[in-house]
Amino acid sequence: MRWLKRLLRSLLILFILIVGILYFFQEKLIFNSSELASDYKYQFTTKHEELFLKAKDGAILNGLHFKQEKPKGIIIYCHGNTGQIDVWGKWGEELSNRYGYDVVVWDYRGFGKSIGKRRQQRMLDDGLLFYEYSREYFNDDQIVTYGRSLGGFFATHIVKKNNKGRLVLESTPLSLLKIAQQKYPFLPSKYLLKYRFQNNQNIKKITVPTFIIHGTSDELIPYENGEVLFNLSSATTKKLYTIEGGDHNNLSEFEQVYYGALDSIFLF
Repeated sequence: MRWLKRLLRSLLILFILIVGILYFFQEKLIFNSSELASDYKYQFTTKHEELFLKAKDGAILNGLHFKQEKPKGIIIYCHGNTGQIDVWGKWGEELSNRYGYDVVVWDYRGFGKSIGKRRQQRMLDDGLLFYEYSREYFNDDQIVTYGRSLGGFFATHIVKKNNKGRLVLESTPLSLLKIAQQKYPFLPSKYLLKYRFQNNQNIKKITVPTFIIHGTSDELIPYENGEVLFNLSSATTKKLYTIEGGDHNNLSEFEQVYYGALDSIFLF
């Protein structure tokens, strides 16, 4: 019996240690960010402008605005949890040139050149700065908000606040809590999670045309997330684009289906 008590005590200590590590280091798991030097020069061939937008709390958000001669509108692109706009800018540039839209792609706090203390509401509201910036050049109905993976939380927050334009979600989860419970089913994630991003609540309040793209083999954010978001959506015009066999990070490899989906959204 003594060995059993020691084993249980060791397991309890291990559990507490794991819980402590996940609680205090969860930001590093959620935001896989790296910084860029303040004098870093972005290298893109398409005409672009570097943006520095200031939040109410003094945070500075860095972004890029890719520009077309006669743009159809503007896409606000909210990227995933890994990489900065020196990388995501390549996709922003491709979207801009392929579809004839201006594109704004921006970094969250702690990513690239963006600075500021991370707090959930403040981070979400940072996206509204780029929406207001876009309104200086385009009408509301010309603005498309596009969120990929983690970026979907920012995209739905922007659109929920305005309910204008169109919304595109790619490989986006229902909520951060759902993902945490899926990855760590043995932990009380409901009480540990500091960030409660939730597309499942936002999507119910959004009535603008909504388009959801998701791969059936996505192991990080399973396909069911896209299906449920589609069913929860209050939009009259909505469509779920299913990429058969698509994983979380390889949808563009299914060129015909993936770009076919984007073509139907942006070439109309």
